[in-house]
Amino acid sequence: MNVRKMARGAGGGATGASRFGILADRTRRFLIGDHRMAPSSQALKTLHELHGRLQAVQDALARGPRQIQAQKLTVEKRQAELEARRQKLKQLKITADQRNLQLKTNEAKIADLRAKLNLASSNREYEILSGQIEADTMANSVLEDEILEALTKIDQCQAEVKQAEQEVAAAEAELAKLTADVQARIPELTAQARALEQEVAEAEKVLPESIVPNYRRAVQAFGASALAAVEHGTCTSCHMQLTMQKIVELRSGKLLFCSCGRLLYLPETA
Repeated sequence: MNVRKMARGAGGGATGASRFGILADRTRRFLIGDHRMAPSSQALKTLHELHGRLQAVQDALARGPRQIQAQKLTVEKRQAELEARRQKLKQLKITADQRNLQLKTNEAKIADLRAKLNLASSNREYEILSGQIEADTMANSVLEDEILEALTKIDQCQAEVKQAEQEVAAAEAELAKLTADVQARIPELTAQARALEQEVAEAEKVLPESIVPNYRRAVQAFGASALAAVEHGTCTSCHMQLTMQKIVELRSGKLLFCSCGRLLYLPETA
């Protein structure tokens, strides 16, 4: 009998220890599961600020390549303008050369007509030759004016080409400087982004698992503005007026999403 009682006592002790272990395990899982304490407004505000800082760094990283691309387009535009002015200068020179050639041809023709004029055998022939010489001389006068105008345009265009060459050189120098600056900043900005990503991940640990899917969707949709402070009873992102019931729920620590999809929080002073 004593042996049996001792056995039952030992068995009962083992059962009690087992039940205590199960209870402790359930308690532990309750505490670390989806029933964690709701994050404070300050914790949500900190998370919001971290998202903002991370977005600023990511924007700075993305801004660099965009600035480089914009400057490349500027260089290409300046080069196109330079090429257009060079083509214009080339065409002006061709026109001036054509006018000069025509002037020389007319001068040779006039000289030939004058030689024939001296050998004219009749008044009629003399008058015809004189009329041709007068017409060609007048045409040469017009050609000389056109040549002078062309030479003036050539001088102006040469100045424009020189200016365009300087603009291309300045744009290319700016591109080189900008590219070097952007490349120099990438390592620092990348390190900042990684550090902030870790801080965001750490700050997100205060969020209950039940709201994480909606929170992730908000971050995907709104980025740094996935959270929104409530000021004067209004969502600071969409400016929607919250009901008094929602304000009370927020003050009681309940986590709520605005109708615009952002996770709401009250400033500590609210």
